This record gives sequence, C-alpha cells and structure tokens, in this order.
Amino acid sequence: MKLVRNEKHISRNKLIGKILTFSSLGVLALGLYFAFQKDMSQILYSYVCLIIGFLLTQIGLTYVNRFGRSPRYDEVMGSAFEKLRHEYTYYVYSTPLPMLLLGPCRIWLPIPINATGEISYQNGKWVHKTKNRLQKMMGQDSVGKPDREVAEAAATLSKYLIEKGIPAEMHPEMKPIMVAFLKETELGDVAAAPYSVVELEDLKRYIRRMDREECTDPISPEITAKLQDALSNGLTSTMTSGAE
Repeated sequence: MKLVRNEKHISRNKLIGKILTFSSLGVLALGLYFAFQKDMSQILYSYVCLIIGFLLTQIGLTYVNRFGRSPRYDEVMGSAFEKLRHEYTYYVYSTPLPMLLLGPCRIWLPIPINATGEISYQNGKWVHKTKNRLQKMMGQDSVGKPDREVAEAAATLSKYLIEKGIPAEMHPEMKPIMVAFLKETELGDVAAAPYSVVELEDLKRYIRRMDREECTDPISPEITAKLQDALSNGLTSTMTSGAE
C-alpha cells in the first residue's frame, strides 16, 4: 500500500491543540482570580473568563485528541491498511477529508466509531448502549449521525474532485465503511445498517473480499492517475513496510 500523509497539517494542528489547552488554563486561572476579589464589580469578568476558558478547553481537547495523541485515528486505521497491495493508496489529510483509501475499483471512506459500548442498527436508527452512567446522564445513547456524516463526506469529496478538474462522470464509487477500532466497542445487530460496519481486525480482509468479488468495473489507469494526482494534492507517496 502507498501512503500519502500531510505531516505539516498534523504538526500544525497538534501545536494549535497545545496552545489552546495551555491558554485555557491561563484564562480559567484568571477567572478564579477575579472570583476571589472583594470588588463585586469584577464578578462579571470572572464569568466571562470561565466561559471563554471552558470553550478554549473543549476546542483544545478536540485538537489534542485528533492530532496530539498516539496512535492517532489515522494511524490506527492505517495499521489495518498497511499490508494491502500496491494498487491501494491511503490518503491522510491531503484532501478536505481526514482520510480515504483509493483502491482498484472504488474510493473507500472509512468512518471511525469512537464510542464505547454496544453499537447496533434497529428500526432504521443507530443505537448506542453503554453501561457508563455519566454517558447515560448526558443522554449519549446514540452513536451519532453517521448517515449525515457519510453524505457530507461524499459530497465534499465530489466537490473537491470537480474543483481539481475531474468531472462527476469520472468519479468512481465512493463506499463508506464504519470501523469499530476500540476494544470497548461491541458490534450488535448491524445487518440492516445502510453502510458496512466492521471491526478493525476485519477491515483489510473485508476490503479485499469486496474488491475481489464485486469489482465488475475497475477504475481505468487514466482515471486512476488523475485521481492520484488530485488526492495527493502535491504530496509525495511512500510505500508502507508491510505492503505486498
């Protein structure tokens, strides 16, 4: 498998996460300082600082969780892809999407499931059951809105390819696949789900099987070259150590 990864984007956002996190601590400390002043007129400043500090904390944690932790989501996903054959290219932050996989027949859009507990699809809805009391109190009984996420991802990628000079009629199939990569995530009944749902250890095997059994119209070499050029966005590719 070939890998195209925007290291500058990852490093920049990792730094932003650190700056926001430390800045939030400073703002929160300033809010506490105002809170303990005898002058009651400064209470308003305390509230403002605490609100801003809380918002900075949430944004900072989002950046840190996505770009600062190791392994990152894209690294975990890439570990499952790395032994795919050379016909596959894994793109990380080189397009408006965080990650995607270009294969010989289609573009795969991996959607990570980062919720713990049991995930199932019942009566046309995604259901997330957890024993975590805090999550229950906060109303986190759903896996989110993957349907909207998938639709937005496909639309965003199509628009990007068109802007790169690849008309819609040349776009290959864009196939979303939801991936449960946390050990604490358990897949329930997902047979009726509108998208494929697999566990991380089954991801490579599933993609291979689908591209072997359902690839009736492979992407032509000409279109593949155009797609690789557009998706790389000026970045160079490297061959992973485990590629076949």
